[in-house]
Amino acid sequence: MTAQYIHFARVYDKWMQNVDYTEWWHYLATTFSLSKGMRVLELGCGTGSLTEQMLRAGLDVTATDTSSAMLTQAEQKVRSYPHSRLLCLDMRRLPQDLGLYDVAIAACDVVNYLRGTDELANFLRGLRPLLKTDGVLLFDVHGPGRMTEWRNGPYYNRVGENSCYMLHVTLKDTRIAQRLTGFVRGTADTWTRFDELHRQTYFCQELLDSALIDNGFAKTQFYEFGAQNKPSESSLRLQVAAR
Repeated sequence: MTAQYIHFARVYDKWMQNVDYTEWWHYLATTFSLSKGMRVLELGCGTGSLTEQMLRAGLDVTATDTSSAMLTQAEQKVRSYPHSRLLCLDMRRLPQDLGLYDVAIAACDVVNYLRGTDELANFLRGLRPLLKTDGVLLFDVHGPGRMTEWRNGPYYNRVGENSCYMLHVTLKDTRIAQRLTGFVRGTADTWTRFDELHRQTYFCQELLDSALIDNGFAKTQFYEFGAQNKPSESSLRLQVAAR
């Protein structure tokens, strides 16, 4: 997990301009009754775009990521907010002295970066003591529709004036490999190339439900991401709420 989002961190926000984090936060806040004053533990905060939305809404946020490069970008967004803290840590080995939280959030495929059921169990087992008795874990994962989409069209690219990328996705059973080649314009029309390999795991709804129950979560709900209806075989992304 630590070898990813290094060079990518510099251009991540530019390449994710199509993501509406304001709407993302509105969906989470309204669907799961998140409000001012709540203590949030964010896993895989990235460059802090969703973190900033939560801080603007008056929540107390401890935002974490394994990538120091991504945290450097996040620091520029959250430095002016008093109720914020950034930590570089691994969600598979959560320190037990982080305190108690009302909500834990792992947004934008963060859980998919766990390599199999053992790492998933380690994450859930380590997180459970950090949540209050009525606390909730919110995360999203790739849906079955996304896997179908990748099987049918595994190549993606983006061309911009100062940066571009090519992405190739390969699937093997539940393993996902995303090979990213990026180019960033420097001075005097020079370009810098970087290559990153992002390894993920596809977790189906049944497996997630079983893992959550086995690791101390009593009630789990699955949604079509961005809505409040149940997911289907065509769902690109699943939203999970575990209490």
